[in-house]
Amino acid sequence: MYYLLFALFFAGYVLVGTFTDLVEMSTVATVLSVALIFTNIYMYFKSKKEEKEKSQKKE
Repeated sequence: MYYLLFALFFAGYVLVGTFTDLVEMSTVATVLSVALIFTNIYMYFKSKKEEKEKSQKKE
């Protein structure tokens, strides 16, 4: 669950930086934020898959 919260945080950071002047977005910050969004989403699905495999092994 924490992976999705971090992905949401970085998505919000990108949106705020893109559409407002609250945060100055450099190219590097944008690339890192997008990379972290996809990494957190990947880790979320990976952890769900591992939990599913663990529960199947117990049975």
